Amino acid sequence: MKSIVIFGTFAQRQIFTTPHSTLLPYQSAIVSDEIGGSTSVLVNLFLERHWQTHLMTKLGNDFPSLTCQNELEEKGCFVYAKQMDVPLTSETVIRTNEHEYVLSVNDSLSTFKEDDDLPFAAIAHCDYGILSERNEKFLEVVFRRAPKVRWIFNHTFPNANLLRSVHGVLLNESEFYVLNKGYTLELMGLMITNIGVRWLIVLLDNGDIMYYTGKADNTFPGRDNYGANEEKRCEFLLLLLEKLQEKEIEEAILDFMK
Repeated sequence: MKSIVIFGTFAQRQIFTTPHSTLLPYQSAIVSDEIGGSTSVLVNLFLERHWQTHLMTKLGNDFPSLTCQNELEEKGCFVYAKQMDVPLTSETVIRTNEHEYVLSVNDSLSTFKEDDDLPFAAIAHCDYGILSERNEKFLEVVFRRAPKVRWIFNHTFPNANLLRSVHGVLLNESEFYVLNKGYTLELMGLMITNIGVRWLIVLLDNGDIMYYTGKADNTFPGRDNYGANEEKRCEFLLLLLEKLQEKEIEEAILDFMK
């Protein structure tokens, strides 16, 4: 069975949804509430495709936190939760037809730390792992305790000294320009694949997909604007990993051109 471990936290989101494709002054919006956020979306996608799915998370001490955990466990997810004496993280979001904008985050749940007592033995067998953590000391522990997992960074990437332990990196265009430290996309792709990262994929704002591997690089129009909102991005990541079960990265990514 295909297996994956995901590191992430839940969120309680207030969402303003507008029917327009862009943000306009004084436009109307429908207000709704959502519990779970991108971590829940990603976990559910893998569960639906019958992956053995593990989640390492931090939870608040409130009802929404327990609701997220219970719902995923009932669906078959292995949830390893560290309880914190704080409420669940809250987010305010604007969602258009094409994009999703997070306006504010009240992040009451801190990121993982190197001394967190986590059951690494339970996930050391997983085929893939998805991380968005940036605590370098914690990442060193993760890579040391689960060295056979193919680690993928989603939304960020670690410092250069840790890149040799990374299988792949997935960013959108905005994330790249926050993290690039002045390097161009082409130079960054060349640098990190030379270090040992198997692939870097950047989902561009215009819907194009740019990728770099040790053997190839290219940019092409995607079948969908995967970088525009989190659900589409999660779907892209799921489809990519399923293709990688049978294909090399150069062939797997080109399937998105068809």
